[in-house]
Amino acid sequence: MEKIKSPHLEVREDWLNQLKEDPILPDLPIIDPHHHLWDVGFGKYYVEELLDDIKVSGHNIKSTVYIMSSSNTKIYSKEGADEYKPLTEIEFATNEGKRSDLIPNNTVKVNAAIVGSLDLTFGNKLEPVIEKGLEISKGRLKGIRMLLASHPDARISSGAIKSDLGLMLHPNFIDGAKCLQNANLSLDFWIYHTQLGEMEKVARALPNLNIILNHVGGPIHLGEYEGRQALTHREWRTAMMRLSRLPNINVKLGGLGMAVNGAKFHEEPSPPTSVQLSEAWKPWIYETISMFGVDRCMFESNFPVDKGSCSYGSLWNAFKIISDDMSDEEKNKLFYKNAAKIYKIN
Repeated sequence: MEKIKSPHLEVREDWLNQLKEDPILPDLPIIDPHHHLWDVGFGKYYVEELLDDIKVSGHNIKSTVYIMSSSNTKIYSKEGADEYKPLTEIEFATNEGKRSDLIPNNTVKVNAAIVGSLDLTFGNKLEPVIEKGLEISKGRLKGIRMLLASHPDARISSGAIKSDLGLMLHPNFIDGAKCLQNANLSLDFWIYHTQLGEMEKVARALPNLNIILNHVGGPIHLGEYEGRQALTHREWRTAMMRLSRLPNINVKLGGLGMAVNGAKFHEEPSPPTSVQLSEAWKPWIYETISMFGVDRCMFESNFPVDKGSCSYGSLWNAFKIISDDMSDEEKNKLFYKNAAKIYKIN
């Protein structure tokens, strides 16, 4: 099999194994609201690999949320109408969740919620597709994410197979998003900070749609933004302040282990400690919480994508260090309660 070039940082187990941290607050319940599963040329990450990371970390992960990935487009159906083809990924995620439930002594509800993929530019044609997705998932489908992260600079890549600029402004996009709202499904956005203005138009057009912004709004640190963090921060903060005024938007705190979002730890001879991670990530996370409030934010792992920068255990330790001064109730919201509410996890 020809090796596929990964759009993500390389996962190096030997590098990660140089550091093992004991979990901070090991009893604190956690819902991981953002991870992927795949089997592609650059690596396999199925239920077994996720559960192994969780077990080794020692953190109290109760359940997880599966998020669609461009790396899984190879499993899309080759037959039938185009709008139905992504349903095979929802079927895959459902089956992985079922397999997890059958693993002896496993207490983690993997894929308790599924965020699948649909092309919202099909507009109202998605109504029967969504019904089929809900049926396939046996109630696990709670939201949709579409491949949208895009930038004219070729050095800035989301790994999307196809992602055109201005896709959120497509005349049928709002109709497609409205189908999600009518089906009581949420809409996840993985976009760059330069696209936040487009997302704002969607959020204003559909104030009753539950929107989840991924990876603290995607601040870019590559291409034309390389070495210009002040510029990134100024543009990002301006857009995020506007979004924070819209009550239907929630934000995931994470994804900062990606190169596009500023990760540099992979360039070092040894993996970062949770203290080092917390120092690098705290400014972006604290500012996001300050704008949106504790009730609309949640920590995420973004594994195995962020595994190119750190271990699962160090990542959650870093979030616990960042939230050290917060009350128990605030911690419970950021680590568990908000994710349970937003993704309707019992």
